[in-house]
Amino acid sequence: MQSLSVSLVLIAAMAVAAPLAARFVERAVKVPIVVFEIVLGMLLGPSLLGWVQSTQFTDTLADFGLAMLFFVAGNEIDFRAIRGRPLGRASAGWVISLAAGVAAGFALTSAAEPAVIIGVALCST
Repeated sequence: MQSLSVSLVLIAAMAVAAPLAARFVERAVKVPIVVFEIVLGMLLGPSLLGWVQSTQFTDTLADFGLAMLFFVAGNEIDFRAIRGRPLGRASAGWVISLAAGVAAGFALTSAAEPAVIIGVALCST
């Protein structure tokens, strides 16, 4: 239980440190806060220093954070600013990349569900 408590305190500290770091470097270069959040997570997480341990709770928290990241990214799209031809091109590009990703998924596996998952993952990145 102590490991989880330390992890939660470090996660909260990273949530405070990320916007402060983004604000600090803003004078030189504009870097989104999410970049600092990801870098701090990689630094303090099991990948490098291992100060934040992976538990069922922290994994659930990470999944929730990823969902919120996608929500915020989607919420920031201003469709009025990109309507018309740019929106049509962007939509067509996304559909083409989804189709190519699903085709690549079928090249790797014959089952439909994994192929669609691979396709969505590829077009999302």
